[in-house]
Amino acid sequence: MQFIRKLAAAVLATVLCSPQLACAQPTVTSFAPTEGLTMGWTQVVFTGTNLSSTSAVRFDGVDATNLIVDGSGTRVTATTPAHARGTVAVELITALGTAAAGSYTYVPQPNITNLGPGEGSMLGGTEVTITGSGFTGATTVLFGSKPATRFTVDSDTQIIAVAPPQPAGLTVMFEISTPIAHMPHPMGYFTYTVPPELRPTVTSFAPTEGLTMGWTQVVFTGTNLSSTSAVRFDGVDATNLIVDGSGTRVTATTPAHARGTVAVELITALGTAAAGSYTYVPQPNITNLGPGEGSMLGGTEVTITGSGFTGATTVLFGSKPATRFTVDSDTQIIAVAPPQPAGLTVMFEISTPIAHMPHPMGYFTYTVPPELRPTVTSVAPRWNPPAGGVPVVLTGTNLTGTTAVRFAGQSALSFTVDNATQVTAIPPPAPLQSAGVEVTTGLGTAQGFFLYASAPALASASPTTGPTTGGTPVTLRGSGLLSTTRVSFGGVAASSFNVVDDTRIDVLTPSHAAGNATVQVVAESGTAVLSGAVFAFVSPPADGACGAADGQERITPPTAGLCSAGAAGSVAAASGAFAWTCAGQNGGADSRQCSAPWPLSGVGGLRTSLALPDPAANQGWGLDTAVLDAALPAPLPGGASTQHRALRLVLSGGSAGSSAQFTVHYSEPVPAGAVYLKYGPSPQGLNCNGAACAQPHWYALPGSTAVFAPDRRSVTLTLNDGGLGDSDAVPGHITDPGLPVLLAGAGGGTGPVSVPALGPWALTVLTLALPLWVGLGRKTNQKR
Repeated sequence: MQFIRKLAAAVLATVLCSPQLACAQPTVTSFAPTEGLTMGWTQVVFTGTNLSSTSAVRFDGVDATNLIVDGSGTRVTATTPAHARGTVAVELITALGTAAAGSYTYVPQPNITNLGPGEGSMLGGTEVTITGSGFTGATTVLFGSKPATRFTVDSDTQIIAVAPPQPAGLTVMFEISTPIAHMPHPMGYFTYTVPPELRPTVTSFAPTEGLTMGWTQVVFTGTNLSSTSAVRFDGVDATNLIVDGSGTRVTATTPAHARGTVAVELITALGTAAAGSYTYVPQPNITNLGPGEGSMLGGTEVTITGSGFTGATTVLFGSKPATRFTVDSDTQIIAVAPPQPAGLTVMFEISTPIAHMPHPMGYFTYTVPPELRPTVTSVAPRWNPPAGGVPVVLTGTNLTGTTAVRFAGQSALSFTVDNATQVTAIPPPAPLQSAGVEVTTGLGTAQGFFLYASAPALASASPTTGPTTGGTPVTLRGSGLLSTTRVSFGGVAASSFNVVDDTRIDVLTPSHAAGNATVQVVAESGTAVLSGAVFAFVSPPADGACGAADGQERITPPTAGLCSAGAAGSVAAASGAFAWTCAGQNGGADSRQCSAPWPLSGVGGLRTSLALPDPAANQGWGLDTAVLDAALPAPLPGGASTQHRALRLVLSGGSAGSSAQFTVHYSEPVPAGAVYLKYGPSPQGLNCNGAACAQPHWYALPGSTAVFAPDRRSVTLTLNDGGLGDSDAVPGHITDPGLPVLLAGAGGGTGPVSVPALGPWALTVLTLALPLWVGLGRKTNQKR
């Protein structure tokens, strides 16, 4: 249809514009609007002449849409296409030619990219600079739903707008409109705030600290406080809130809180006022102190521990303040005790500027200082007979002013204070074994040792002989034995003794060398020796007994724990075990045969032991470890067999490069033809060539270094450090894993035997060649 329309127009133009007829040209006299959005979709109406054949309206060469041509030929309507910002040429395309309409300006929608400041007074009046694009010709600037008090379009990219009044705390977005466009949605944020002159402030508050239990009344002073609804200490509401009508004073009671400094704030209708910091402190509390006593003269330093001591102003010992004190920390005070009477026990109180202890705590007792106390350092004599009456001299210190002397709790018959260090007293009669003496002064009582006793005498001992090991019960009889303090045999104290009564002591003899020993008793009332009699110590018979080594597997001969009693005989090795005896002493019987089995080393109960010469006779080589491994270090060569486990031992102590010798014993003969097979690196030619000799492999030791005994029950090995038989490369260190092995096809000879082994390349060639050999065999059979 469009094509037909264009064809008709062309035909009409040809007819009308033929040489015989004057051509009627299209014209545009006006159009509106002359500007629109860059997004297009603006309907534009064109007025002119000869427009009935209009087939297109073009904006900068781009066809408009929704073309409507009026039948009168004087009016055309079209919708603008999208276009970048700017002024473009517009033309109408008709069958009679192209009519230039004029210029059309594309303008963008208003768009905000930034603004500032982002907040302002609730009273309005804040100038806000809005930046973006498309602001030219702006007619409206909205702060939320309210228009700006006024605004100025500085350029297409900037507007200065004055905020209208709105409630504090409200956050609004912006809208900008122009004559031809408005923003598709609000943008940006602006928050209304309380102006500084209306904001609440706290200029001071007191007190700034209080108890952790709370209940401290705090007064706040400031401005604009009349709408205060809460006071918060670290986010917790205070109680008993009182707001003064002047708006300058608020009173509140602190809540309870843990110890520490917290933030305080006042909540009002016009905002929150930060008051500052408030410190919670605990009441002083004592948990420990020491020492718990001190001199009546004062001056004792007492360490008091607890909590809440910071700023302490007073420390009381009972009702008296400390002579001085130091607050070391919140948990410790060092206080010096004031003088108070001896025997007085006091409690402590501590006060700080804001708190005191709810009740006294702790105890401190005043004592007589040691330098003033009476002492008794000696008593002579230390005993009296039951009748008393023998003068006793008491020596000590601070004895001036002695008011009483008591013997066994009874007052002395008389006493004399000779001087500050000596008192002489007459003991009263008292029962036998009554004890103790006391001297009392105005500053205390001193005690000493004193006993009512008789002089000791020994009459008999039974029995009079016993073994040197001691422990023989002996009964001693005599008189005056109640105060016995020591019993000895030949000067050696008895193992123990018990004073049965004044006439009998039961004793256990001590260990003592064989021979006669004098029996002596030492008592508080004197010393007694058994006259004309001695105690004879005799050596007891002892049977030999096997020690801890008995029954314990050993690969080398045991040297310790052979006997628990008696002397050990020499250790022999035979039939899979080490054997020895323990000889009896002093007529005692010998032990049964002691033995330590060799460890199992193979099938059928086979056992193995190891014998090494003394290191001095073996070039310094000694044994570190010897182990019979349950698993071989590598599979044996094909066809080889053994009944033995590999013996792995480590020797050290010899000089680098020297040889070590040792002998391995077996409980059963090694089969004839077996060789001693070693695993490790070896010299050239022992089942290896070239670099392969440095890698571990099985090889047989030559007969000169592995010599089997004629009965095949042992083999003596000679190993060279860093050479033949040494499987490590550490100088002065020989590692030797090996065992007897019967190789495939071995006869009864005992000479050196090479152990066949295949390297990796040989195995590969063998694997490749085996199918060829099988094939050749089959062909040969077919020919036959």
